[in-house]
Amino acid sequence: MSAAVCKAIYGENNLIVEAGTGVGKSLAYLVPLIYWAVEQNTRVVISTYTKALQQQLTEKDIPFLQKALGLDFSCALCVGSQNYLCRRRLERTGQRGFFDSGSEEKQLDDIFEWSASKTDTGLFQEMDFEISESLRYKVCRESDLCMGNKCAHNEDCFYRRAKKREFAARVLVTNHHMFFANLSAGERILPEYDAVVFDEAHSVEEVATDHLGAEISSPALKFLFDSIAGTRPGRGFISRIEHPGGEKAEDVIMLTAAARKAADAFFSNVADKFPEDENIFRIRAPNFVPNNLTQPLAELAAALKSLADSVRDTEDKKEIGALSMRAVFFAKGAQAVISQEQEGYVFWAEAVRKKNPRFSVHALPVDISGLMREKVFDGSKPVVLTSATLSAGNSFAFIRERLGIENAEELMLGSPFNFIENALLYVPRSMPDPGKETGAYTLEVTSEIEKILDITRGSTFVLFTSYKMMEKVYESLKETESVEILCQGIMPRYKMLEKFRKGLKHRKEGKGFALFGTMTFWQGVDVPGKALECVIITKLPFAVPDDPVTEAKTEMLQAEGKDPFVYYHIPRAVVLLRQGFGRLIRTKEDKGMVAILDPRLRTRYYGRIFINSLPECRIAEDLSEVRDFFKSIRI
Repeated sequence: MSAAVCKAIYGENNLIVEAGTGVGKSLAYLVPLIYWAVEQNTRVVISTYTKALQQQLTEKDIPFLQKALGLDFSCALCVGSQNYLCRRRLERTGQRGFFDSGSEEKQLDDIFEWSASKTDTGLFQEMDFEISESLRYKVCRESDLCMGNKCAHNEDCFYRRAKKREFAARVLVTNHHMFFANLSAGERILPEYDAVVFDEAHSVEEVATDHLGAEISSPALKFLFDSIAGTRPGRGFISRIEHPGGEKAEDVIMLTAAARKAADAFFSNVADKFPEDENIFRIRAPNFVPNNLTQPLAELAAALKSLADSVRDTEDKKEIGALSMRAVFFAKGAQAVISQEQEGYVFWAEAVRKKNPRFSVHALPVDISGLMREKVFDGSKPVVLTSATLSAGNSFAFIRERLGIENAEELMLGSPFNFIENALLYVPRSMPDPGKETGAYTLEVTSEIEKILDITRGSTFVLFTSYKMMEKVYESLKETESVEILCQGIMPRYKMLEKFRKGLKHRKEGKGFALFGTMTFWQGVDVPGKALECVIITKLPFAVPDDPVTEAKTEMLQAEGKDPFVYYHIPRAVVLLRQGFGRLIRTKEDKGMVAILDPRLRTRYYGRIFINSLPECRIAEDLSEVRDFFKSIRI
């Protein structure tokens, strides 16, 4: 793999590398890239999907290579500016009393102490205490609120120090979101670079698409309105500024209330359009609801701009101007979704009907291959894409088509781990077809999961493709005596994983943990060792056919004369299944079982494509074999 990366960067070519778990992907691309960057006096970007891999690169792999290679080079972590504490905003928040509760006041004291003596970077992720989201927003660094050289804290600014490190570094480690934000901003966020590696490249299309879309949600608008002028006296920025501008400030407060009322009416109209018992629907025609949102937001933006012009305090002026631009952003977004003037986009609405119902409208491009070809894979800079799961049916055709990759070398490397000895694939002999007998299938899956959990007594992931099915199975099994079930949605994701990783001790005492999760747990989750010995996949991860984005991609392929099932649905599901399977074996010592409870592996022609895409391992079809396997690995 190192040789292939070396050939690509020196030849200024693109490269697609699939490398199974245990190959050592990061060292394989880092070593030639570092030598090249030092030799050519250039800079390289490593872009990841997860924070866990970022941390591995910056805290383990690169420090190791700085010692081992004997080369003089530096590395910098590049994250969004909102991840940094802003000393100026922290100071103003304390002076103006911009906290909303006693707990936030205490958190503010903790932040002052932390910033003064406990951090060199000012990164929130290094805090050993929690702060509320609203307080974090008030004290984080925001690009449109930055005073730059005029700031009293310019010399000791955490973000400014970070940018200095970035410009001095040979290796920049960032994430896909930051990379495509930089691309969208005309490459003004990251320093110039000469090569890029996308690690966890199976997620590139999803992230790139999100950055090209638009979303207007009821919580986002409420947050904007509350930031400007809260619903209670003394809340919101306008009530706290010095020399508030008299009538102009009153105009802003009045127009904020009017825009808030318009947003409530807008989302009420959206809510009325939802089919009964549905939480998502595709918007197929422009003006599906009256656009009573763009004008009030535009008027609010204009009033804020006028107020900013009259306010004396430079910092207040900056903050009000930023609020104005955010109102403009939402006004344009609403116009884009409702008018549907952008070609090649799909539009839809979503609802989350829980304690605090939220509604949103969305627009996303259906096909980003042309833009990716032009902006990323144009040949001016070598690009390396790598992941354990990039191929489907032993071909890179799917990712090439989705990302517009025409010119690239290819390399496919299997895992060095001994799956034959260490892993068991369990596919029950008979299960109802999930496409034909939904109710019977859910009942049978619930029964099968319960039997497996009775054998494993914990250390088990149960991966679902839908919340509905997960909730039904959880309701049936939450009182089971064999395990304690941690279910997505009941506690935050990081807390679930934190608790699950400590489950081995509980299992040895008689009752371990089973974690129930949907797509967020299929990838980017690393639980090595005996803490995770079983992964149950309830259903092959085909996209929901009537999901608006899936539906639009299907229509696009049909218009091109291609079979969507062959060109999109199967390869996409194969990649996701491989990701789910990949949660199990993370080190060469790991042992365990993956259970796939979907009978279509046996009964449909494409089942063999899925089986052949997985590492070669023993296959069982009876629970007695499962029981014997777990006895053997737990001796």
